[in-house]
Amino acid sequence: MNFLTRAGRVYDKTVDGMLVISGLIVFIQAIWVSVDVIVRKSFDWTWAPSFEILAYSLVWMTFLGTAAIYRDRGHVVMEAIVQKIPARAQDLISLVTTIAIVALCAFLLFITARLTIRDYQSHFVLASILNPPKWPIEIVIPLSFLMMFIQSIRHVGLYYRAYRAGERVQSGEQISL
Repeated sequence: MNFLTRAGRVYDKTVDGMLVISGLIVFIQAIWVSVDVIVRKSFDWTWAPSFEILAYSLVWMTFLGTAAIYRDRGHVVMEAIVQKIPARAQDLISLVTTIAIVALCAFLLFITARLTIRDYQSHFVLASILNPPKWPIEIVIPLSFLMMFIQSIRHVGLYYRAYRAGERVQSGEQISL
């Protein structure tokens, strides 16, 4: 087994782990909100930091799940328009747009990592009920862009091979390095 195959498996397992954590966050949020509503209606009381914690968990849930959605190509695409053109042109469009996504993910990774590092170095604290440091809340964002950057490079390889072979990439086709 070569290095790229092993790296691909490690990447996939990491993304799967991120997706599981995202799902657990959704499950905990559902229970938390339900209990909070019942307690508020029954006892006219709510725990003040609940809204804040749920807001932070929404950020984590969203960004932990994005890499898995992108890996499995479950994101929104403009297939209605693109399907009207020949398969080779479709692969070329997919290749070009994916190269643009590589650049975008690299840019967003750089910007969000720089912001997170600055917030860590300056000990930035959010002005809220809990007053948490900001960097642990936002560190998931550059992590997500790193994973999407890696995945977009994998997609470039897939679309490039399909373009060279003159074949159309199937919706369920697995990404391999």
